[in-house]
Amino acid sequence: MLLGWVFALTSCNELLHGDPVKNGTLSFSEFSIELSEDLTVKSALDAETDSIALPTLEDYTLFIYDLEENLIQKISYEQIRQSGNALTLLAGNYLLQVLSSQNPVPEAAFEQPVYGANVPITIVAGQTTTLGTVTCALMQCKVTIEYDEELLTSVTGNGRATVEVISGYPLEYALNYNGGLVEREERAGYFYVPTQSSSMVVTFLVVMNGRNEKMTKTFSGIQAAQYRKIKLIKKVNPEGTASIDVVVNGYVEDEELLSSVPVFSEEVIGEDPNAPKGDGGITLDFASDCVMYDDLSNIVVPKPSQGKMDLRLVAQVPGGVKKFTVLIESTSASFKAALATAGGAELDLINPAEAASIVFEVVPFPHGSELLGQTVIDFDLCAAQDPISNFAGEHIFHMNVTDNNGCKNTISVKMIVGE
Repeated sequence: MLLGWVFALTSCNELLHGDPVKNGTLSFSEFSIELSEDLTVKSALDAETDSIALPTLEDYTLFIYDLEENLIQKISYEQIRQSGNALTLLAGNYLLQVLSSQNPVPEAAFEQPVYGANVPITIVAGQTTTLGTVTCALMQCKVTIEYDEELLTSVTGNGRATVEVISGYPLEYALNYNGGLVEREERAGYFYVPTQSSSMVVTFLVVMNGRNEKMTKTFSGIQAAQYRKIKLIKKVNPEGTASIDVVVNGYVEDEELLSSVPVFSEEVIGEDPNAPKGDGGITLDFASDCVMYDDLSNIVVPKPSQGKMDLRLVAQVPGGVKKFTVLIESTSASFKAALATAGGAELDLINPAEAASIVFEVVPFPHGSELLGQTVIDFDLCAAQDPISNFAGEHIFHMNVTDNNGCKNTISVKMIVGE
């Protein structure tokens, strides 16, 4: 099995040609860094990007990891030049991370932009691997929070906007109320986006007119090298009730805007008024006779030696499938490297790329044009047990479905693999 071979190769960092004690050489004689300064503005506010101080070559540090996420070597750009432009490494597969920082990219931090690139490399015993030009770009999504004046005049107590891209690593943008004066956090937050596309959760808590208010909204399509300008606004319903909402990407520009998650009385602003309402009854659940699990967010994969996994799911799409994609997040470096080899972390199940066949060997999602128009889709993932057991960590599969009526739903499945 091709994928099993690739993953076995990467997980143990063994030699490609037999002898586990021989070394190879990584040559930097042709190595150079190019910088992509592109920063996509995602905002309904304006079309200009704020400037970011760009790094110089001397700012870059190289981190070499094996595919079990162990740091093998850390060396500066300048040290490489001084060392004869070559490093000796045990033959095997590695992930080279080039960063404009002396430390790994923080999951979330204020005013800490990091440019970089992830480059899979293979070292063969007795041979030289030459690294060429690496193009580095901002590895984070830049996020700022602003407020409209009408909202600020209604604030009567402290508040905070919380932004989270990687689960467990939020940033809080404080809104401080002091005797009628309101001060907001003006710094930019930088959020690491380790996959091609991710989601962002924005939560706003505030005291307005003496009442606690809360709004939560989720956005998909979050990518590195984006600038998401978030503006919180006051909305008055036809009934005269005030509520809070968020402007970030007009609905015309952001097709992947997900519905808000109401906590108090909330509305969604910025959606297309002519767009279909609701999720069209799109669901994903366990098959009726699959009793091994009862929570899509907590699927613990047993070791093959502990017994057989029964993981069968059924997707119901009453309006018929028009689009079905899967966005994969993972805490496993080896799994992420395999995804990179397979064309990235976002899979189009209906029109998959040829390279994606590697991923389907690990997680056998149904795929192909025959999914178009289907109203019931069976996901028999039992065969995923053996290959995915090679990748300890948490793997989240965000199933994004659009039906023929334009209704959308995103359902996430988390598989947990122990050491």
